[in-house]
Amino acid sequence: MPSALLAAVLAFQVPQPPSADAIVWQAPAGCPDGRALARAIAGRLGREPAADEISLVGRVERDGASQYHLDLRLTVAGHAQTRRLSARRCAALVDAAALLTALALDPAAAERGGSTDPVASEVESTSPEPEAPAPEAAPEPEPAPPVALAPEVVVDDPAAPIQPLAPAPEPAPEPALVTADEPLAPAPPPRKRGPGALLRLSAGLEVGTVPAPTAALELAVGVLWRRARLEFHGVHLVPQTEARLPNEVRVYLLGAGARGCARLSRGRFEFPLCGGAELGGLRGHGRGPGARAATGLWAAVLVSAGATWRFHRLLGLSLAAQGLVRLAAPSFDLADTPEPVNLFTSAPASLRLLLGLELRLGDPR
Repeated sequence: MPSALLAAVLAFQVPQPPSADAIVWQAPAGCPDGRALARAIAGRLGREPAADEISLVGRVERDGASQYHLDLRLTVAGHAQTRRLSARRCAALVDAAALLTALALDPAAAERGGSTDPVASEVESTSPEPEAPAPEAAPEPEPAPPVALAPEVVVDDPAAPIQPLAPAPEPAPEPALVTADEPLAPAPPPRKRGPGALLRLSAGLEVGTVPAPTAALELAVGVLWRRARLEFHGVHLVPQTEARLPNEVRVYLLGAGARGCARLSRGRFEFPLCGGAELGGLRGHGRGPGARAATGLWAAVLVSAGATWRFHRLLGLSLAAQGLVRLAAPSFDLADTPEPVNLFTSAPASLRLLLGLELRLGDPR
């Protein structure tokens, strides 16, 4: 009988843990949760607060990569106080909230100090901000000294007085907070951008391939990368005539080639340096005794230097100087005479100056 009576007395004296509504704690992923806050309060206070002893509403927001802000509303014995704290670690804000709660419940908690939870161990013990119960005709309380928290915790208004509890509006619904049990999904890898495309139509002057300086027309298509480009072109040289009276020959060129280019500077102005080769056919139409038409192989290596001005996102003007060294070219001769007579042979080297309009799509600059 005495043992049963003693057990009943002990059970009656053990305070109930705070209810689920006594502590409302919202924090981003990676921060201690409400259970960690309850353990920190019990460690600071030396006991668990009763169910109706406190009401705490805390909301932690993250600002950038290394800054947290806590909006805290604490109600004890009918009196409410609000604080806004800032710290570089979310755990420091949890310990600061636990310290303020313990001091509001028991000012002697600062003298006892210590903590049973490692989250609260980094904030030094400080003087409390007491909250007196509201008697029927209570004198206006003197302002309490500011609470000294850990050096990393910044109190936006440390001397704010305790205000009577006012009906608190319900907190605005948060967009789905991510908890520690729901890790953030990894960001998708950046999409790799493919090469761009080029189309250019050019016209200009050519000297050396046909009998006289002539007009040149070139159409080029290409593939663009950030530092290089590959081009394929077709070229036509307008016919020119070489005369050896009483005979003459009219010569023109149709050719095609490929070249690779380095892209120097990729802003509004670009300076491509290119090298490649060209193949085609030189066609000669003879006139006079014994003359006839003939076509011969044309082959040359080329180098090119130029500049491109991009006056629009898709369009640009290009100027290029091309030098060609002949590898193979036909010789147009009159063979029916007693001795062969050469009417025309291309020069060992030739030069082209071309001005063109470029269209670029998806240029990966």
